[in-house]
Amino acid sequence: MTTSAVKYWVILAGLLAAMYGSFVVWRHNHPEGQLRAAVRDSKEPSAATSAAEAKLYQDAEPLTDFVLTDQDGKPFNSAELHGKVWVGSFFFTNCPSACWKLNQALSAIQQTTPESGIHYLSITCDPENDTPEALAKYAQNFHADPTRWTFLTGELNLVRRIGNDFFKIGVDKATHSDRAFVVDRQGKVRGRFRLTEPDQVEMLKKLLTTVEAEETSG
Repeated sequence: MTTSAVKYWVILAGLLAAMYGSFVVWRHNHPEGQLRAAVRDSKEPSAATSAAEAKLYQDAEPLTDFVLTDQDGKPFNSAELHGKVWVGSFFFTNCPSACWKLNQALSAIQQTTPESGIHYLSITCDPENDTPEALAKYAQNFHADPTRWTFLTGELNLVRRIGNDFFKIGVDKATHSDRAFVVDRQGKVRGRFRLTEPDQVEMLKKLLTTVEAEETSG
């Protein structure tokens, strides 16, 4: 191999190493990179109806009530959802892609089921930046019906507990799962679905139909 060829490969290797190093730094510091890492490293099964996942919630106690602040700056007590079917999810307004896709999916479901009594609860994991005013502005992007879709903010430690204790997922500042959770009238989580995947959006819609119908069948 000639000297020039050796220099070429050395330079190329150096450039590739530098690019990889930059990517690692970006992934660590950038919210979108953090989100991708969180989703990738999650040990949650991707199949929302897996037997293991069903067992995860089968023996769990009903969800405990919590109080956060809504997009109007008013306290919101989850006890208001007793006896209702609802969908919970986590996001933050500065998330550039995954949160946007998740909330677009929720928006489509909400708009195609105007007569439904299903409520949607979207909890920010970046409360430092996501004030009630920021949430109200963000909600307008998705034509959120304020009577059915509530955006919430609150102390980060409480948000962590809601994620960890109630939904069995890790939540931290600007770091969360892209899943949405279906909760029945008894406060039981019945399934979780990755709303960045169209097939799982359809699975969520089917489960909502089933769970909502239980009001008259039970």
